[in-house]
Amino acid sequence: MKLKKPSKTKVVRKNVKKVKKMKKDLSEITTDEFMNQDFEASASDSEPEIGKFNDSDSESELDPKAHKKSLQKLQNTDPEFYEFLKQNDKKLLNFDVSDQEDSEDEEDETVHRPNEHLHVASDEEDDLESIERKAPEGVTKVSLKLLKLWQEEIQTDKSAKTIKNITEAFHAALLTVADPEASKNIRYKVEGSAVFNGVVQLCIIHLPTAFRNFLKISSKSKFEAHKSKRFYKIKGTLKAYLSDLLRILQNVTSPDILTVLLKHLHQMIPYTQSFSSLTKPLMKILIKFWSSGEETVRVVAFLSILQIAMNRADSTRETLMKTMYIKYVENSKFVSESTSAGINFMRHSLAEIYLLDHNLAYTHAFLYVRQLAIHLRNAVTLKKKENFQTVYNWQYINSLRFWSELVVLSNSKSMLRSLLYPLVQIIIGTITLIPTAQFYPLRFHCCQMLINISKEAGVFIPVLPYLLEVLTDYDFNKKHTSVTMKPLSFICLLRMSKAQLQENGFKNSVIDNIYQLILECAAKDSHMICFPDMYVFCIIQLKSFLKKCKVANFCKKIKQLVDKIEMNRQFIETERNKIIVDLSDMPTIRNWENTIKNKGTPLSKFYESWYNLHQSQKLKMLTQNDAEGNLNLPILKRSQKRKQGNDFDHDSDLDMPVEEMNKLLKKQEERKMKRVKKQKLVRQEVEKDVPINDSDIVKDTNVDDWT
Repeated sequence: MKLKKPSKTKVVRKNVKKVKKMKKDLSEITTDEFMNQDFEASASDSEPEIGKFNDSDSESELDPKAHKKSLQKLQNTDPEFYEFLKQNDKKLLNFDVSDQEDSEDEEDETVHRPNEHLHVASDEEDDLESIERKAPEGVTKVSLKLLKLWQEEIQTDKSAKTIKNITEAFHAALLTVADPEASKNIRYKVEGSAVFNGVVQLCIIHLPTAFRNFLKISSKSKFEAHKSKRFYKIKGTLKAYLSDLLRILQNVTSPDILTVLLKHLHQMIPYTQSFSSLTKPLMKILIKFWSSGEETVRVVAFLSILQIAMNRADSTRETLMKTMYIKYVENSKFVSESTSAGINFMRHSLAEIYLLDHNLAYTHAFLYVRQLAIHLRNAVTLKKKENFQTVYNWQYINSLRFWSELVVLSNSKSMLRSLLYPLVQIIIGTITLIPTAQFYPLRFHCCQMLINISKEAGVFIPVLPYLLEVLTDYDFNKKHTSVTMKPLSFICLLRMSKAQLQENGFKNSVIDNIYQLILECAAKDSHMICFPDMYVFCIIQLKSFLKKCKVANFCKKIKQLVDKIEMNRQFIETERNKIIVDLSDMPTIRNWENTIKNKGTPLSKFYESWYNLHQSQKLKMLTQNDAEGNLNLPILKRSQKRKQGNDFDHDSDLDMPVEEMNKLLKKQEERKMKRVKKQKLVRQEVEKDVPINDSDIVKDTNVDDWT
């Protein structure tokens, strides 16, 4: 039976390993410390090989002369390996003792290097990697001095040489951070944070102007770089630099650095139009920062998106609209004081993108508004919990809010105006889907959308019935079971919990929202010639509420609202009696209404002053700048012996400081004594006059402590 002859590859592999060992041993022989070192014998090999030493005979084998003799005996012991060395590395066989007497500083002569023409099969590259790898030749280390030289050259050099050098250094700087192994095969080497920052700064400041000067492009904002005659000379360099710029944007987290890089990208946006392969990753990065970045980062990213959308009228704009709307819906799932500003910015900026192309915007709006209508229809017909939840959530409400703003921002001749009627019907259907007190906040959000549409589009929408219905259906005389020191805001709420419905802040917030919305709606119509007739039913309903309500604070606000509407009604009637009205002459009526509007009505002037104060309080709450917001304010704890009906239900008193509240308690006690002496049993309607027992104390407590 014949033995299988080993393959040539395996023989070469075995011989190369031996060469590596001999190289290591010969380099160790040349050191002066060689005779003072101890080496351990290999436990795996039974016989010593060349370059392997045993503890027993280390003195004899450490001698260079003995090592030379062993090389001479190699021809008899291993002729195959001897022939391998003879063909590939004769220098190793001609080892001379005198060569070891050279100076230690000549390290290049003492280190063995294999023959450059040594050929190994491709499947053995991993084993021979350490032998074949060479130190990169021609690598230039970037220094601050070199950067200063490039900075001077790029301003005067009319060729692309300096631009290519800077972009290659920028690429080397990124590889140094992202992939150090790949940075060994590049032309430049960047080390140190100062040099890294210098390279990035040089690119940001000078490259946009350098590219423009090289391509001989004018200073106009809109240009197409690929139409330049010199574009082909710098095409590869420009594309590589833009790819590196996108890569560094993906790995930076600091908002300040991102802002600087995005401003630089904004200058480079016109160049990206010449490379269709960069469009998708570019838009992905910009939309990510627009939807989830810090405030300044969001704004700068949107400016780049807007520039792309304005310069490209192809399928890029359509994809951009769809992707941005989906991102808007995804990020509007939860609304709070911290996220409301970002959601509002996304909604307004997205509307700017859609208004660039009304026809394309109508196509998207029709599909998405129809989708909202289908969800509402399923909730009305099926009446299941999951269908109700599909409509009564922040994503649905924010979608309605976006499309309503988009429709009113479009001009009267736009196709988007044709969606006004179905959109109003969807909003009204959303209000009436579950008309309970638990969803009063959602009702107020929808009414605000209807008022905005009516104001901006100049159409009549019956909003007052959905506000007056709350005053009719809900019992505001019902006593609350818990008290909150902090006022309850509906800005970031859609649904009230059962516990919140029992708080005193709920009724106060409902009255405040009704007051605000009716006042805004009346101020919107205050200049119309039909105002006295239009608000007759509203005045009757408000006066009916005043007769039923026994809470002084609520009556005070509603009565003020009635007085302002009555005052404006009398003003319009007086002005209307001065002219002869022809109902068929609409242009004359419009001119009269515009005159009254420009002059100003009593209600519009009052609303303007009230709105300024209300907006400042609203912004203060949203930005969380209230100094008392983080303080643990004291809460009144009532005595369990108090009489039934003596309910301290005055929210304005609870907002007072402790000292003022104590003074109020003393006054109330004095009034109580006077009433006892005079034997007057008539109870006051104003709640601050309600007596409180002496045992009431002021201390920190929880809502659960209330009885």
